[in-house]
Amino acid sequence: MVEPALTPALALDYLDELSTDIRGALLLDALGAVAASWHGDDDRAERMRPLVLELIEGADRAAGGKPGSASEIEVATGRGSVFAVRDRRFTLAVVAGRFVLSSLMLYDLRQVLADLGEKPA
Repeated sequence: MVEPALTPALALDYLDELSTDIRGALLLDALGAVAASWHGDDDRAERMRPLVLELIEGADRAAGGKPGSASEIEVATGRGSVFAVRDRRFTLAVVAGRFVLSSLMLYDLRQVLADLGEKPA
């Protein structure tokens, strides 16, 4: 029997514990549907979803045009940053404060995605 190491909802709770800089997070499945929302805020998740998908599509175009070309995305402004990391199963996106350490945030996002993998029961 195989079960996920983390459920989508638990993954966002775990990510919340890892970083105090996160202001919002969203986990999308491979089809772009909301798999989990930060603190269960489904309304906010539905507002973030099209923005995250647009960001990913723009990053793919910039990275060569093929879907999935950009596996990690970082956008920084004077007010904060947006990060997204994805694999074949999920896209994990977060909005963070402006003082976040990008290398640490990307590491945490990659680790959470890895923990959404499967482990033996």
